[in-house]
Amino acid sequence: MVQVVTDLEQKIGSFCSQYALSPQQTRIFTAMMHGALSNDSLCRELRMRPGTLCKHLRLIARKTMTISRTELLYLFYEGQRGR
Repeated sequence: MVQVVTDLEQKIGSFCSQYALSPQQTRIFTAMMHGALSNDSLCRELRMRPGTLCKHLRLIARKTMTISRTELLYLFYEGQRGR
């Protein structure tokens, strides 16, 4: 089986490595980048409890020094912090 890695997947991988996201945080971030933006959709897609998701989202925010998902998306696509 041949695996095709898209530019988006490569960028996600680089971003997650740059900010030292854990494997679980990387799964959450990847799902967000593929359109699962609400907590409900993330919990459903990743089969995760809301409390666990919120814990990981706080850790992602801390590691990336962002305060919102909007700022996180901006950091990912623009490579700059909005602070």
